Amino acid sequence: MQVRWYDGYVPTFNDFFRLRDELDQLFDIGLPLSNIRSVPRGTFPAINIEEQKEAVCIDAYLPGVEPKDVELTIEENTLAIKGRRETGNGGRNYHRRERFSGNFSRIVSLPEGLDPDKAEARYHDGILSITIARAEEKKPKQITVSIG
Repeated sequence: MQVRWYDGYVPTFNDFFRLRDELDQLFDIGLPLSNIRSVPRGTFPAINIEEQKEAVCIDAYLPGVEPKDVELTIEENTLAIKGRRETGNGGRNYHRRERFSGNFSRIVSLPEGLDPDKAEARYHDGILSITIARAEEKKPKQITVSIG
């Protein structure tokens, strides 16, 4: 027996995964249970953001992406990761293809107080590691009052 939607569309497992992700997001709204947020399945690139005392470290998982095909931009408190992943089908006729190829873009909000001029990026084994140093705290300037 095959279940069909009203328009003849047959749902796939991805439809159920998407529904589950949307329900998860619905219940995450306003519940301060954790600062870890889930992103929809298939979001590319997957990232981890770690706050350290002196810097913030972002690891972006980019298997199959050449470093020359990645563009990073920091503007205010936002990091943009853009690029292209080519896999080419080589004339193959796939039965199933789950690996994403083509252009991608990921915008990430960053914590306050970072210095974009002190950002560094390294790429090794498909992982792009971005380190952004915290800005030096602005200290009040002491003014000496002279007499006379």
